Amino acid sequence: MAIGKLGIIEAMDMIREEKAVLVDVLVPEHFERRHIPGAVNACVYEVGFLALMQKIIPDKNAAVLLYGAGPGSLDCLAAAEKLERAGYAHVYYFPGGLEEWREEGYPLEGSAVRAVDPPHPELVLEQRVYPVAARASEIRWTGRSANGSHHGLLPVSAGEFDARSMTGEFKLDMLGLKNLDLEGDELHPVLEEHLHSDDFFFTSLFPDAVFRITGMQAIPDAPATLPNYRVMGDLTMCGASREVFFAAQLRNAAEGVSLQGNLDLDRTEWGIIYGSSRFFQHLGYHVVFDLISVDFQVLLV
Repeated sequence: MAIGKLGIIEAMDMIREEKAVLVDVLVPEHFERRHIPGAVNACVYEVGFLALMQKIIPDKNAAVLLYGAGPGSLDCLAAAEKLERAGYAHVYYFPGGLEEWREEGYPLEGSAVRAVDPPHPELVLEQRVYPVAARASEIRWTGRSANGSHHGLLPVSAGEFDARSMTGEFKLDMLGLKNLDLEGDELHPVLEEHLHSDDFFFTSLFPDAVFRITGMQAIPDAPATLPNYRVMGDLTMCGASREVFFAAQLRNAAEGVSLQGNLDLDRTEWGIIYGSSRFFQHLGYHVVFDLISVDFQVLLV
């Protein structure tokens, strides 16, 4: 049997006549706050969704009616497709979900049935200066060559972000630059010494780098899983300053806000030209690609 898609009247009749097991496929904390009376909960986002459904409804010939958030979410359809592939023979879903159910004035159960929660957490930004939580902030780098890649960490030592002007300044501890993938290998200290030398970041002469945010522009209607700001700034490193532009996510964290994202930097713009075929010939195995990938997460408290 194909998956059955039901309108609200059909779903209401099936629920009233108890013709199917009614399943709310949203997260447990949302189910606790509001759900259709008589529903059980099995979160479709959990890896163990099918195992939980097997416990709730062991008989795969039993009728199952699924619902989720409403028309803007594919939650119950995804759950229906999972169950069909798992061998459940009578699967129905109600795409109108809680949103349509509420709009029609049908009853709900839970601890906050009258509250309307946003589908994703909204950014709450206090109009103040946020200092950086250095130990909780992290910059990961990846460098590549024709022979492979290396990755590591770069500490954020200090900084602050001014939410009133959407500007900020962050100091990066170049002396703390380290490699991770060769840890335990005899070449590990060799690579780190090379990175700190004048071939690359010359950290004895330039122990810090500084990134300044000169402005941030909100990206309208950005979904929670994509960047919501365009960041403009300049990076001073190895004695040179260059403009940098990238997209990033500014989200609320358990404490303060988090700024995170990723970008590729052309190291040669800061005079780091070792192994670049744009500046040297006959490099052999010493070729190093120009772009360095950077992933960052900066906690602002």
